Amino acid sequence: MGGEVPEPRRLSRALSFGVPDEALHLVMGYVDAPRDREAASLVCRRWHRIDALTRKHVTVAFCYAADPSRLLARFPRLESLALKGRPRAAMYGLISDDWGAYAAPWVARLAAPLECLKALHLRRMTVTDDDVATLIRSRGHMLQELKLDKCSGFSTDALRLVARSCRSLRTLFLEECVITDEGGEWLHELAVNNSVLVTLNFYMTELKVVPADLELLAKNCKSLLSLKISECDLSDLIGFFEAANALQDFAGGSFNEYTFLSTEDHCQLISKCPNLFVLEVRNVIGDRGLEVVGDTCKKLRRLRIERGDDDPGLQEEQGGVSQLGLTAVAVGCRDLEYIAAYVSDITNGALESIGTFCKNLYDFRLVLLDRQKQVTDLPLDNGVRALLRSCTKLRRFALYLRPGGLSDIGLDYIGQYSGNIQYMLLGNVGESDHGLIRFAIGCINLRKLELRSCCFSEQALSLAVLHMPSLRYIWVQGYKASPAGLELLLMARRFWNIEFTPPSPEGLFRMTLEGEPCVDKQAQVLAYYSLAGQRQDCPDWVTPLHPAA
Repeated sequence: MGGEVPEPRRLSRALSFGVPDEALHLVMGYVDAPRDREAASLVCRRWHRIDALTRKHVTVAFCYAADPSRLLARFPRLESLALKGRPRAAMYGLISDDWGAYAAPWVARLAAPLECLKALHLRRMTVTDDDVATLIRSRGHMLQELKLDKCSGFSTDALRLVARSCRSLRTLFLEECVITDEGGEWLHELAVNNSVLVTLNFYMTELKVVPADLELLAKNCKSLLSLKISECDLSDLIGFFEAANALQDFAGGSFNEYTFLSTEDHCQLISKCPNLFVLEVRNVIGDRGLEVVGDTCKKLRRLRIERGDDDPGLQEEQGGVSQLGLTAVAVGCRDLEYIAAYVSDITNGALESIGTFCKNLYDFRLVLLDRQKQVTDLPLDNGVRALLRSCTKLRRFALYLRPGGLSDIGLDYIGQYSGNIQYMLLGNVGESDHGLIRFAIGCINLRKLELRSCCFSEQALSLAVLHMPSLRYIWVQGYKASPAGLELLLMARRFWNIEFTPPSPEGLFRMTLEGEPCVDKQAQVLAYYSLAGQRQDCPDWVTPLHPAA
């Protein structure tokens, strides 16, 4: 009693002294959060070893940041692995499929040695039929979950092999994949060979739907809870719905002709759904529809409002979603944890309302469309400050505005009040290099940053990176680039890879089908922390930079 309090590190070691390995194995089994795992592994060598043997899941946030051999040596008993490939910009056509992020090195090195592997999730990667065959030969007999999310490079031949070989598969996820269709037999094979499937998702793909195969799948897989499909006439799926007694989640399909819900349709439908937890709609819902959401859906946790068709005939007369609708949702749906919205207009007051009423937000994303000539209330400095000061649980934050949407003062506010945010996307923000540096000084915990359409110089970008001690990844498109990107070398440090993509000469005068300038007329920068060294598969148009160059 009254003795000296031991230092935390010495206390941790004292607590582990004399505890059998079996007990530590059991305790570690209840620690799932990656950061808690990392902290535990640093206590001592013994804890590091036990963490390695008991770690069941690892997410590699960028496939070039790690080496598969090192991962295998560190975590030989993984049951689940997630790999992310191309930058998020690839989802919007800003990065081509032949940029890289090939699954082959990972599958070839890990499929056989990871004897406990039951789940594999690949996101935005190039996956070939040979990669799938390699995986199935080694792990097909025990694979329970295969997620290929926004991937490309494979065909239905690979899916047919999965369907025939993976009889324990509970989840097959293919959403937004680019798949070469060599025939629809894969779905029939899945229906015949699998009786335990819980989730099947090939939404937003070009895969053909055979209604009879879906009906057979429902009859054989009594545990099927979720189905998301490509285009198919819903009137042909009556047999499926009658057989799918356990189904809880369905998406995709259409009626004989494309039918778009009007704003009034949204209002009537949502008014009947007071227990809604997740709502994903297009901005044709309008402010009036969001007012109904605020009045009705008090339990709502996630709200996503996508950009709708630009045809004004599909939008409400008053326009899409504005500050009025977001304010109504913020006031009425106070348990919201996630908001992602494309808006036509926004004000500081609306952002302040979100901060005032939505204290549980951990993910907030806002895109201000350029459809309207005038925006009511710019810059949004004070609204952003109010939102960030109040929503202290935020971990992910995205703000894509129009020129003048956020001043240097607003950038400074983001730096000051984003201490817990780990991922951030910013577009059309700030006025000068000074604003970027002030922002960077405050982002002490930021791990991933994406910037688009910004006014900053190459030198300022490099200095900003040096001010963010936790940063592991930054992607920038559209800035004041030098011809060869050499000023980016100012950010060089140990284990830091820098890749510069200069503007394409061919793209300078080319226009997209929508009449917009081609994306490749703007320089891009990708810099990231890596224990795997410089990547060896850079395409010709990407220039790796390092101090020795």
